[in-house]
Amino acid sequence: DRFDDLAAILRDESLEGLDPDNTHRFLNELLEKIPAEKRPELSDETLLEYDRNIVRHTLAINENRLCAGEDAIVWKYFQYLALLFTEIYLDRYFTDPYALRAAINERISAFNESAEEADRIEPLDETDDPEHQLNKIAFWMATGSGKTLLMHVHIQQYRHYLARAGREHELNRTILLTPNEGLSEQHRLEFAKSGLTAEIFQKDGGGLFSGQSIEILDIHKLREESGDKTVAVEAFEGNNLVLVDEGHRGASGGEAGKWLSRRDDLCEKGFSFEYSATFGHAVEGDANLSERYAKAVLFDYSYRWFYGDGFGKDYQILNLDTDTEREHLDLYLTACLLVYYQQLRFHDDHRDALTPFAIEKPLWIFVGGSVTKTLAARDASDIVSILQFLERFVTGGEETTARIGRVLSEGLTTADGRNIFAKRFQYLGGLGMDADEIYRDVLARIFHSPGGGRLHIENLKGAQGEIALRLGAESDPFGVVNVGDDAKLVKLCEKEGFLVMEREFSGSLFHQINAADSPVNLLIGSKKFTEGWNSYRVATMGLMNVGRTEGAQIIQLFGRGVRLRGYNRSLKRSARTPLPEEIEPPKHMRLVETLSIFGIRADYMEQFRKYLEAEGLPANEDRIEFILPVIRNLGKPLRTIRLKEKINGVKTGFGDAFRKLGPVPTLDEPEDYLQRNKVVVNWYPKIKAMRSAGVDEAEETAPDRGILTERHVAWLDIDRIFFEIERLKAERGWYNYNLRRSAIRDLLFEDSWYTLYIPEDLLKLDSFEKRRIWQEIATTLIRKYVERYYTYRKREWELPHLEYRELDEEDPNLLPDEEGDGGYRILIEASREDIVRKLETLKSDIEKGRMKDVEFAGLKAIWFGNHLYQPLLYLKGSEIEVRPEALNEGESRFVTDLRAYHDAHPD
Repeated sequence: DRFDDLAAILRDESLEGLDPDNTHRFLNELLEKIPAEKRPELSDETLLEYDRNIVRHTLAINENRLCAGEDAIVWKYFQYLALLFTEIYLDRYFTDPYALRAAINERISAFNESAEEADRIEPLDETDDPEHQLNKIAFWMATGSGKTLLMHVHIQQYRHYLARAGREHELNRTILLTPNEGLSEQHRLEFAKSGLTAEIFQKDGGGLFSGQSIEILDIHKLREESGDKTVAVEAFEGNNLVLVDEGHRGASGGEAGKWLSRRDDLCEKGFSFEYSATFGHAVEGDANLSERYAKAVLFDYSYRWFYGDGFGKDYQILNLDTDTEREHLDLYLTACLLVYYQQLRFHDDHRDALTPFAIEKPLWIFVGGSVTKTLAARDASDIVSILQFLERFVTGGEETTARIGRVLSEGLTTADGRNIFAKRFQYLGGLGMDADEIYRDVLARIFHSPGGGRLHIENLKGAQGEIALRLGAESDPFGVVNVGDDAKLVKLCEKEGFLVMEREFSGSLFHQINAADSPVNLLIGSKKFTEGWNSYRVATMGLMNVGRTEGAQIIQLFGRGVRLRGYNRSLKRSARTPLPEEIEPPKHMRLVETLSIFGIRADYMEQFRKYLEAEGLPANEDRIEFILPVIRNLGKPLRTIRLKEKINGVKTGFGDAFRKLGPVPTLDEPEDYLQRNKVVVNWYPKIKAMRSAGVDEAEETAPDRGILTERHVAWLDIDRIFFEIERLKAERGWYNYNLRRSAIRDLLFEDSWYTLYIPEDLLKLDSFEKRRIWQEIATTLIRKYVERYYTYRKREWELPHLEYRELDEEDPNLLPDEEGDGGYRILIEASREDIVRKLETLKSDIEKGRMKDVEFAGLKAIWFGNHLYQPLLYLKGSEIEVRPEALNEGESRFVTDLRAYHDAHPD
């Protein structure tokens, strides 16, 4: 019933992807962990059918994305659940909308029983048309959680169920509404990668596929009546599939508020999918909107869930109070600059070690909550204040050096006596540089001018809205200001005494920020970055012009800043990612996996904290790292058989040595081993999923065996099978695998290497419709064989390189760190003094050898004398972060059960 319960079953990253039968491992886990009696409305067959649909849509999109040079989609657990929930909803919506409404009303009634009166929800009126009531669903999902790719599959899901109901002729258009033209173009390109025909809506005439392709429209152009650059809602009729990006837009008053009714008109007789990271802020204080989205949100994976699962960067707030703003603003901003410099320096010093984690060069940004075509006075004032600080810093000489020294030695104490920069510069402190050396390196590394110089402000005539920042006239630009009215800002800067000039021939600095060779380290801009701007570089974020009504925009800014690719594209912080033994993140890794947030005015920071609290997120103003020791159990030598760490100087991790040194495996006919260890495919579960009724008793008790004959093979599309195994090869990184197309046909002509359980009638050559089934069977068989053949060849080559190895203190299984001390690294809010005290007590007990289970704040220490070290930690919840990864619920239960059995059977 609870999302937490589903998530606990599926969070294990090893469940991602498809099994050899082309079924999601997530589904296998759900079927195993949730007995059929606990889901009477969702039989195994029904869930398998939903999964088949998701697989089919995903493979179709992947085929095109791979051809476009993109990575294949492998769903995260929350993305899979979003798609599965969509399958369930659309199936019920098209099959029996009355029953779906009754089920939703039943859930509303159960919710209302325990809710405060002000929070209760009105049930759906049972006298209205249920299709009209239920034709809008919303996905409340964090920035960076993959909403765009989900949208691509949602289109396919909707079209599938519409066609299954025999109603595909009813659909007029598929329309995507976006907040601006830039995001429209970005979506067009993404649709093309997925093989979905899409075009920017053209008012006059439209394109070749008008009415058939996905039409992308900037919502600003949707009006009550048509104009020169706008189009009336009535021009589209009302039976459309409408997709709304940034769905919170229009959930307000004024002209923006009218967008909501226009969207509703577009899908009055159709259907709508809405997507946003910030529905919560958008509906705040509006009872009608709260009611609407309480019923419409099908899936909630907002940022609190995303962060709690370890996805995205960590974050810390560099607090600023009114007294500090008034008396020590330059000292505070110097410290913030040094926070960014420390991130940049760490990245430059550890480029190779950071490569597996796809950490990009850090970027320092200043962003505001609003932007107009003209430059708002508060924006202009804040930008000028930033530029004035930079000028003072780069020309300050000894004064700047003194401030740097003071920050590093004393920090900055606020009015309430807290040092907000305590322990923030441990990496810099370990470099052994004095303040003067750091100042010179900052000038060289951030500002590209080792000797310093005055700040030059250049209006770039070749890039509208962009102003370059550089020290001296000839050094590379270190920063770019991107505003609506660049001319106005340049005049203001000139009035304030800055060196101002123009550069006639220049490209865009902003559009090149993500390029590996971009010299830009600082970006100053505003709200345009909240919608559609993609960058993984953001490391330090300064807030300017943050108002009281801009929660949605600010949380979007925050979401853009915490994007993280992570190891193996996990999207996770390294501390929350299971890593191979060969991969060890460098010490102080948190520096580049943490977004540092500060503001140039105290009230901005106060407002930002309130926004985070509204999202259910901790302020993270002062997190501490706690080392919890372990007791190692190495009394007896323990020898293991492992592959050598290196073969001829090449590391064996991830199969590198085999790929580089081993013979090239060429797909071929099976040898004796593969004939004895056959591929086994059971098609009976697939049949259950495809048929509306269950199979008969004979099928259950005596499954038939069958083979594909030459007559079956003659009907197969061998190219499609070849493409599928090429996709598998790319997913696995088997670039040394020689896949011959001719080998596929040769393999299918013989049956010595597989066993196929399938009803005899499905192999009868009496229906052209069965060709699709034979194609799927052949693909599954070849896919399994290709996987097994490669594994066999790899193991055959590695066998002579196995060796006995004795476990020692440095083994990664024993949690060593750089100082040689073993233990867990625990991150916790310093304000949670109750948890810190209990951790101190647990640490003392461990050091004194007091072995007893302890549980608090979702953390449980489990003692089991037969493990390599003690205690083992189990973690439930997100208040504490543990590295290495703590046990999950299933692992914890296994350990405690094993311990109980061992204690009951000491012999």
